[in-house]
Amino acid sequence: MHSIDERFISIRKEIQSRIFIVEILRMSNGCFVSVSEDSKPRIALVTLSISTGDQVRTSSLLPERRGSLFSATIGEILARKTNGVVLASVYLREEIDHEIMKTLINEIDKMLPGRT
Repeated sequence: MHSIDERFISIRKEIQSRIFIVEILRMSNGCFVSVSEDSKPRIALVTLSISTGDQVRTSSLLPERRGSLFSATIGEILARKTNGVVLASVYLREEIDHEIMKTLINEIDKMLPGRT
């Protein structure tokens, strides 16, 4: 895990011979999370998740055919953890399977400690 300061965290993870870059920029009321399957981070599919009390609402801002469920899932998890607003961007070269999704969610969970 790489951290420039307390607000920015970045990791590079190889899973099933695929390379993923995960970056989180923390804010006082939420965070921005980017997951890119590439050597350089890219903006692609973007979802917005907002935690209001015990509910989380998610909307797709930039739809994409790959990764929409994954983007919504990480947005909702992090919105609950931060009790705030999460912008999640996911760039995938091809769809990910359940095992890759589970591994990335576990890595993201470790990157941003907080309530679950």
